[in-house]
Amino acid sequence: MAVTEIRLRAMASDVLVLLVEPTPDAVASIADRLATLEQRWSRFVDTSDISRLNRCGGAWTEVGTDTTRLLRVMQAAHEITAGAYDPTFLHLLLTAGYSTSIDDADRISVVVDRRDASLSIHDLQIDSVRHRVRAPAGLSVDPGGIGKGFAADLVVTELIGRGTAGALVSIGGDIAAAGTPPSGDGWIVHVDDPHDPGTHLTSLSVSGGGIATSSTRSRRWTTGGQERHHVIDPITGDLSDTDLAAVTVIAPSGWLAEAHATAAIVAGSSGAIDHLERHHLSGVVVDAAGAWTTTPDLADDLAAACTDVRPDERVAS
Repeated sequence: MAVTEIRLRAMASDVLVLLVEPTPDAVASIADRLATLEQRWSRFVDTSDISRLNRCGGAWTEVGTDTTRLLRVMQAAHEITAGAYDPTFLHLLLTAGYSTSIDDADRISVVVDRRDASLSIHDLQIDSVRHRVRAPAGLSVDPGGIGKGFAADLVVTELIGRGTAGALVSIGGDIAAAGTPPSGDGWIVHVDDPHDPGTHLTSLSVSGGGIATSSTRSRRWTTGGQERHHVIDPITGDLSDTDLAAVTVIAPSGWLAEAHATAAIVAGSSGAIDHLERHHLSGVVVDAAGAWTTTPDLADDLAAACTDVRPDERVAS
C-alpha cells in the first residue's frame, strides 16, 4: 500500500497530510488549495473575503462559494453549541493585541468597531445563489480555528472524490480523515501535552471524521507585559478565564470537532466532559495543572486500543 506524507506551512500552521494510494495530481493540488482558502478566509489578508466583508458593514460583498459555505458552517456551529462558539468577537482579539499574523508581522488584521451586542452571527445574510454576503454595521466575523477544521474537511473530501484511497489532513492539529487508513489500526492521532510541546499524552485511533484541539497554550502573545490567549468566553464577552489548558474532541467532521472543542474549553473543568457527553462526543481534557481525563468511552478502551503505537507507524499530531 503506497502512503505519501506531505509537510508544509499554511494558515499560519504546520500542515501534515497523509495520502493512501494517491492519484497522480493529489500531491500537487494540496498546497494550492490551502493557499486559495487562506487568501479567501484570513483576516490578515487585506483582500480576503473575510476582510472585505468586515470592512463593508451594511453592504453586499461578493465572495467565493467556499466562503458562503464557511459562513453557514459558522452559523451552524454557533447554534449547535448554544452560542459557546461565537465568531463575532474580533474586536476583543484586536483589543487584546492579536492584530498581526504570527507568521508575518507585516500582515495586519482588518480593524473593526466594537460589536453591537444586539447582533449575532445569524444576522449575517448569505446569498449562495449570487455568491454574496451582507453583515450589518456592528457585526464582524473571524473564522478562527473553525476555518482550519473546515479547510481540512474540504481538502479531504476533494481528494477522496478524485480517487485517492485514503487521506488525512492536519492543519495545526485540526484534523479531517476519510477513506482507507495506512494500516488496519485506523488513523493514529497523537494528543499532544499542552504543557510540554513535542511530547504526547496518549494516542487515538479513529476510522475517520474530525479531531480538533482548542488550547489556551497556543496562539499566545504578550501585551502590556501580560501574556494573552485567543479563547473568547461569549458569556462574559472577554478572554476566557477557563482553568483548562486544552481539550481534544473527536467528531464526525473537522469543523464540528473544532466548534465543540471551543465550547468544552470555555466550560472549564467542571463542565467540559459533561458538554462532550451531552453531544455524544469523545474527547480528552487537560487542566492548567497538567492533569488529564477523558470521556468515559475512551477511558474504558484507551490503554488497550489507543496507546500501542508501533515505532514504524505513520502518525499525525
